[in-house]
Amino acid sequence: MKKFVVAVLGVLCFVQAGAQGRFTVEVPKVVTTGERFRLVFTATDLPHETFNPPLIQDFVVLAGPTTSTMNRMEYINGRRTQSRSVSYTYILEASEPGRYTIEEASVVSDNVTYKTQPATIEVIKGAEKPVREQREEPATASATITDEDVFLRLSVNKRRVVKGEPLTATLKLYTRVNVAGAEDIRFPEFNGFWNQEVYAPQQIEWQRENVGGEIYQAATLRSYVLLPQQTGDIRIDPSEIVCVIQVRSTRRGQSLLDDFFDTYQTVRKRVVAPAVTVTVKDLPAGAPASFKGAVGKYSLKTSLGKDSIRAHDAVSVYLTVTGAGNINLLEAPVVQFPPDFEVYDAKITDDFTSKDGTFSGSKTFEYPVIPRSHGDFTIPSVEFSFYDIGSGQYRTLRSEPMVLKVGKNTETGLSSGVYNPAHRRTVESLGQDIRHIYTTRPVWRNKGFCYTGSVYYYLTLVLILSGAGAVYVWLSKRRKHRSDVVRVRNSRANKIARARLKTAEGYMKQHLFAGYYEELNRALWGYIADKLALSQADSSRERIESLLKERQVAENLIADYTQLIESCEFARYAPDPGQLEKERIFEQAVTVISKMEQALK
Repeated sequence: MKKFVVAVLGVLCFVQAGAQGRFTVEVPKVVTTGERFRLVFTATDLPHETFNPPLIQDFVVLAGPTTSTMNRMEYINGRRTQSRSVSYTYILEASEPGRYTIEEASVVSDNVTYKTQPATIEVIKGAEKPVREQREEPATASATITDEDVFLRLSVNKRRVVKGEPLTATLKLYTRVNVAGAEDIRFPEFNGFWNQEVYAPQQIEWQRENVGGEIYQAATLRSYVLLPQQTGDIRIDPSEIVCVIQVRSTRRGQSLLDDFFDTYQTVRKRVVAPAVTVTVKDLPAGAPASFKGAVGKYSLKTSLGKDSIRAHDAVSVYLTVTGAGNINLLEAPVVQFPPDFEVYDAKITDDFTSKDGTFSGSKTFEYPVIPRSHGDFTIPSVEFSFYDIGSGQYRTLRSEPMVLKVGKNTETGLSSGVYNPAHRRTVESLGQDIRHIYTTRPVWRNKGFCYTGSVYYYLTLVLILSGAGAVYVWLSKRRKHRSDVVRVRNSRANKIARARLKTAEGYMKQHLFAGYYEELNRALWGYIADKLALSQADSSRERIESLLKERQVAENLIADYTQLIESCEFARYAPDPGQLEKERIFEQAVTVISKMEQALK
């Protein structure tokens, strides 16, 4: 019996693993002629797979397929998960421009065939230098970062729509230089549109795209679904972003080792996405009386919670609108209930998602009603009208009438058909109508000391008012102090720098090489920027040296500070120099920040 249970569990685990298995393909969407690229097929959680390769005719196969296997095991909250993936990799080379398709590949695992989707690759004419090398090599300091090297673009899938018609807006960043980060992002404001953010990645994913015959690395920053709420030419204001670009400063020399001593610095460039104008037309005249602004393509369904109930019992009437369009803004259709029905506000249940630039799904309106008399009642047909974008016409949907049978209520006081709200409880006598009146004269006696009106009472009021005045004066001074941004940054510069130095020291003790130099570099740059009230875009060595000289800081201290910043930036891209060197640089950073704090007081 025990062996049987183990076998059954093994079969269940095997079936579950098979259900979670998948077979995928990975290949760049666009390449240049003469460029070598990888075509990778990956089988995940498929036991005993047999690979059937595709027929590759339009590309030169330089190598492959090479097989690699990866096993991964994770422990999350005490639970172990294990996965296995097998990759089949080709190295291909494009020869002629055009658009080519690599047909599907397949694997067979336990008599089940898994196939990939055909992959389309666009081949464009290559430049003198392969684009792959241009992307991998950082820009040099002598090169100028132009608007063609990195730019921002907001695109919409429709430029001419009607009021209420959904459209998609996508904000993308294009670059052919090494963008290391982004700052001061200002996303678009969609005045005149109802908007919902449908894509906001936590980590940017780069993909190749062909822009004007050149390959760029493109990343989608945000994607929105828009619903125009007014007519006319609606302007979507420009978006902005400050790109942090990695630039290499090349040393001139004849030695083959000169490239090793190249230093890297960051350059900030502000890029702006141009404004976009969308023309919104008003809906045509002749809308039905039941039209309430629904735009798209929908269907209507009505139903009753029960076909028969008793009087004074509750029942729900359901109206479900299903389709695609501005379903999220739909209003409840008008339902004509019999006068004997007590109707409550509709409860709305949404079940829709954003897909293909619109909202699709269903929206349910639930009307709770209570019939107050018995009999057979008919709820008339419900009308729902919408504007069909495809045909450019109004359409009206009509449901079937709903019949509800209401029987007599057998409870006392309810069978007559007259609603009595107090039928379940009678009024109880809580006492006599008139109580006994006392005719004797009351005797007043002193019950003790009264605090209200005494000296202590007024003294307490004075103390409270004085304390409130003191707090008000203190808050006013604090508000005034915080409104002075330059003063606040100057006063907090040393505190923030010490916190970052402490974090860097922790990275150093943990032997985290990259994190140590990154945090130490942030401490040096952040401290001097706060002290000099500089923005991140204006922070450069030349600007800092100029401002420090204006404040009559010693030239040797300025040189030590800037040289330490260069050492940290160089160390981030150089091999690990060892623990002693990191301790020396850390002590030097503490010393130079302390001296700078004394010099800038």
